[in-house]
Amino acid sequence: MKFPIPFFRSLIILLALLTVFYLRANDHAQAQDLDNVNINGRVADENGAVIPGASVTAKLLNTNAERTVITDAEGRYHIIELEPGAYAVRASFKNFATEERMNLTMVAGESVTLDFVLRPAGVTAQQTVVAEADAPLVDTTRTVVGGTVSRETVEQLPVASRAPYDLVFTLGGVTEEPLSTRGLAEDRNTNPRTTPEEAGNFSLSGGAAYSNNLTIDGLDNNDDRAARERFQPSIESVEEVQVITNQFSAEYGRASGGRVNLRTRGGSNQFRGRFFYFYKNRLFNANTFRNNSLGLSKPPFEEHNPGFTLSGPVALPQKFGPIGYDGRNRTFFFAAYEYDTILDSALIDTLVPVEQNTRFPLPQPTSLASRRIEDASATSLSAEVAPYLMQASTPLVNHIFTARIDHKFTDLHNATFLYQLGRLDNMRQFAGGNRLAEALQGSTRNTDALAYSDNLVFSAKLVNQLRAQFSSLAPAVETRSGTIVPVVLITINDPLSANDPERRTGTLVAGTSTTGATTRREFRFQIQDVLSYVRRAHSFKFGADLHHIRSIFDDLSDVSGTFSFASAGDFLANAPSRFRQNFQTRSIQRNSYAGIFIQDEWRVKPNFMLSYGLRYERESILTDANNFGPRLAFAYDPFKAGRTVVRAGFGIFYNRVLLRTLDDFTLGRQQLFFDTNDLRNPVTGNLMTASERRAFIAANLHFPETLKIDSPLVKQLGTLNTDFSRRRDPALRIPESYQANVGIEREIGRGFVFEMNLTWNRGVHLWREFNANAPVLPARYKNFTDYLLSRDFANFRTGTTGVRPIYNASTAGELVRFALTSPDIANPNVIDRVVEAGVPITVFNLNSVNSTTALDAALAALNNLRPDPTRGEVEQLASIGNSFYRGMTLELRRVFRQSGSGFGFSFRAAYTLSSLIDDGIVNTSDALVVADFRRERARSLLDRRHRFVFSGTLDVPKLMGRLRFSPILRWASGAPFNISIGGADRNLDDVSNDRPNFTGDTHLLRARPPGVPLDARVLAAFSLPTIGQTGNLPRNAAIGPNLFTFDLNITREFRLGEHFRLRPVVEIDNVLNHTVFSFGSEFVDFNALSPAATLAQRQALLDSFLVTTRTLRPRIFRFGVRFDF
Repeated sequence: MKFPIPFFRSLIILLALLTVFYLRANDHAQAQDLDNVNINGRVADENGAVIPGASVTAKLLNTNAERTVITDAEGRYHIIELEPGAYAVRASFKNFATEERMNLTMVAGESVTLDFVLRPAGVTAQQTVVAEADAPLVDTTRTVVGGTVSRETVEQLPVASRAPYDLVFTLGGVTEEPLSTRGLAEDRNTNPRTTPEEAGNFSLSGGAAYSNNLTIDGLDNNDDRAARERFQPSIESVEEVQVITNQFSAEYGRASGGRVNLRTRGGSNQFRGRFFYFYKNRLFNANTFRNNSLGLSKPPFEEHNPGFTLSGPVALPQKFGPIGYDGRNRTFFFAAYEYDTILDSALIDTLVPVEQNTRFPLPQPTSLASRRIEDASATSLSAEVAPYLMQASTPLVNHIFTARIDHKFTDLHNATFLYQLGRLDNMRQFAGGNRLAEALQGSTRNTDALAYSDNLVFSAKLVNQLRAQFSSLAPAVETRSGTIVPVVLITINDPLSANDPERRTGTLVAGTSTTGATTRREFRFQIQDVLSYVRRAHSFKFGADLHHIRSIFDDLSDVSGTFSFASAGDFLANAPSRFRQNFQTRSIQRNSYAGIFIQDEWRVKPNFMLSYGLRYERESILTDANNFGPRLAFAYDPFKAGRTVVRAGFGIFYNRVLLRTLDDFTLGRQQLFFDTNDLRNPVTGNLMTASERRAFIAANLHFPETLKIDSPLVKQLGTLNTDFSRRRDPALRIPESYQANVGIEREIGRGFVFEMNLTWNRGVHLWREFNANAPVLPARYKNFTDYLLSRDFANFRTGTTGVRPIYNASTAGELVRFALTSPDIANPNVIDRVVEAGVPITVFNLNSVNSTTALDAALAALNNLRPDPTRGEVEQLASIGNSFYRGMTLELRRVFRQSGSGFGFSFRAAYTLSSLIDDGIVNTSDALVVADFRRERARSLLDRRHRFVFSGTLDVPKLMGRLRFSPILRWASGAPFNISIGGADRNLDDVSNDRPNFTGDTHLLRARPPGVPLDARVLAAFSLPTIGQTGNLPRNAAIGPNLFTFDLNITREFRLGEHFRLRPVVEIDNVLNHTVFSFGSEFVDFNALSPAATLAQRQALLDSFLVTTRTLRPRIFRFGVRFDF
């Protein structure tokens, strides 16, 4: 990959600056590393005189790995790039008693100052003075903003999903992804929308929810298509969850949001293990609000979740001869396996033909007692059908495995191997109904990764860390039949009356169902290297991070061919009414990423740390090369007591390219469609009639045989999509953000720490879409309504085909006219016909309520105003989006301490006050007015102004059962939601994102629970915009319901001898069974009624408009046990 010349200029300038600082350095540096820990300090005697040449040794207690350094002429020492964990640190010098500090526990990213005072050996009776060491509560050198959740907290807190990444919600400044369905209840007989794939997983400090960098042990764990994690490890294998909301170090990139790193557990010199088992059953759970309101029982649900962990030294007994090995103090292993299965089933309840089609056999009816003749249409054949009922097993099965080996080559050289395996097979999305078992469709997500980390200490001042990883990811949504056969859709009209509960009218689905089906394979190779060098007051870091990604995506919709039959009789007669098949549905994306950086942390004074650096990032899949990210931050201890720190930082950050968006554009250019419904009569030029299509299929296709891309029919009649296509803007750039933060952290005594942060996050060059081929309004008109009213439009038959360009019905006039009224006051959708001077004219009402014919005619009349009249919508992806975040986070936390009375507690409480303005939801968001995203700026769907989260642990004494209570409580004010008009394109720009007119007070636009009456003023203020105009209701103008969750984990530890512990667990989600309403990812539409609407239709609108349709999960119990040995 070639880097631009300006990069080398900037690099030379920065190197020169670093050299100057290096030459002028006078004090001792203290490095900051987000993945490792550092210990520094000074060794002196009782009189305060420094002791040069003293030995300081840090020993990791789990593995006995040691690192020794010698104090310099000023008595200072510095031990950098240590693995997080519990340490014993000792200082020694000739003729002085050794001093040792025990159990210094440090989490990733922490730097600890530890000073030693040595006494002469003859003065003290002990040759070694031992004392307990506590890490300081406030790290006065840390410049990044974020928090760490330790292993003890990870295991204790209630996490409904048992997914470690969900622990980010225990910290301030974190909110859910837009259109989130996270934690929603499972209701019977519903098929709700899911969150868009590209929406992301969570937002950190106002960054887009798809802009975070997820890592495991510092290596990539991103799914670059779906903007989510590649692998979710077992929560039992996680040592720490580290969340960085503002990362002002040039070492870290690939994210314009934050960074979340999972640090895995490692082995020790002791053999240790754990068996665990968790269980859920609907018998213990509450029913959902919707089920209760409809009188429905709880859906079937049973979950089993066993697993184990095992760790220790790698050892083979000497009886194995040459391969015998004792790995104590040298080689260690850790392994974790979790098996999660949810038992579920779906009822297939449909009608099938009694007779068999030998070309395409279907299952026999399960009962012939109620066989009947279907009620087929006049043009179709009828056949005898009978019920088919079968309970299909649709479980979720998930295998999660991690294995880690740590090996010490020498005290100065160690390495780690990590293997990750995930195998998810989820059939629970199969709804049954009219789908046969062979069409059963589910999702899989398989992933493997092998990672290697190497740490080499050249000297006390120079350390190198090399990491490499190969990973693969294979998610899919497809059927499990094992063989690829065509999709068969059979319309069956049951002759039973509509009120008969046994009536089963619908479309029978057989074969290899492909609706929404996809497969994908992603391969990634990553290598990164970081060289750390400490010189007096400076800690330098130089490094690079390289990725190569290959992604293969297949859109399986209609790939196997789809035959539609108008009746079971037609199916038995092999007489399809429609056939369609898609070709060239594979998208291959190759992307190489390179990030290089230079970073210096300068200890200007003992109480002032200055961090600055420069990062450059480049992705080969785009031509954007101007991706320089300067970083600047400081940490200042104003009172020099180690209890207070003031932090500030600024940086420019670049996101990574999301491959889903590029896949969409690739497929849009190349996908080839064959559909008999799109065929035209070669004589008249009109679309074929139903009878003509049947004749064509009978003459050219032989059910169930399908076509190939080189078939003559496909070559002759296959088409690209000219009505809708996509393209990339030539100036497309990688999205970026400008982040700044000012904060203060203060230890206030008795283990309490208070922290406040003010954060600004400005997102620029966000990806958005606009229709580059939308009609362009002539200059002298106010809107397209005025233009359409200004003239009559020619609708003469064209050429030899005889197709009318605007309105092609049999009653169509030679001219088309548009008006603002209808001749029938009661029905504004009426299409009028008048004759003037002997010329028939078709008249459309631009104020029609729900006439798609009027919309289509109006858009056709504007076709000559398009830049390219031969094409329809052309969505262009451009870097024109923006976001603006301001936030204040207040946090109070307390480390765990046990009192003499048996009580003990720790907690973290965080309140966030914020404002987030943006102009779109995801990468492919369109503006209401073509490309006018400034007009779209409004409160984001993520903008919950007030958020509060509390998590903690409370131990109670023996008299109260020695129980441990660990709650998570979250509350947030309502987020905005958008009100649209059901996808109607009233403003004639081809995009179905129109909003209504509103003349009332937008403060009245609030979600309402079922049963709460609608304010009459609200509904009266809504109206549809006239066709050709844009509604005036702002984007995201309404406010949704508040968020509230209260989950609780209760456990007790039983010690069974010296080496065994038993910990039963009861976890309760939604302890209070509080009903929390939500829209999930459902659309909220204003569906206008015509004057002729019935009372029932009017009442239905009153009952449904602005009413929340979903709720969060009800009270759910999980019972479990952990057995440690």
